[in-house]
Amino acid sequence: MPERIWHPISKLEFFIDHTRRWAVDVRENLETLEEARAKPHVLADADVARIKRVYTEQAGDLTLFEEQAEAWGQLADLSPSRRQKLEALNGQLAGLRELNKQVLDLADELAKGTIDTVMATSDAELGLAALLGQRPQV
Repeated sequence: MPERIWHPISKLEFFIDHTRRWAVDVRENLETLEEARAKPHVLADADVARIKRVYTEQAGDLTLFEEQAEAWGQLADLSPSRRQKLEALNGQLAGLRELNKQVLDLADELAKGTIDTVMATSDAELGLAALLGQRPQV
């Protein structure tokens, strides 16, 4: 595992901008996944596995960002302006953490109805589920 790199407080603006863009991307991905909620069969097991892998890795990246923000917060000579920006970064990181959790929770839900799951269900079970207006139970 590579050695942890600690960044100087001069990188705070970069972290704020990067985190803001990161949140936009995650929101867009979450909206796309929400569309799949009504038709999870458009996804394969491999698609859901990739989503879980990417967002699990992203949770690890968030931890690194949070640790960096915590280290900056312990600086004794932090100006009021930088302290305010650091609070904004912490808020953005908390929002990102929640978005990340929502994506992973939705991926778990979608995994129950992928095309692979539907194809593994018997014709009788699929027919009964269709007649009852339900998804097949796995």
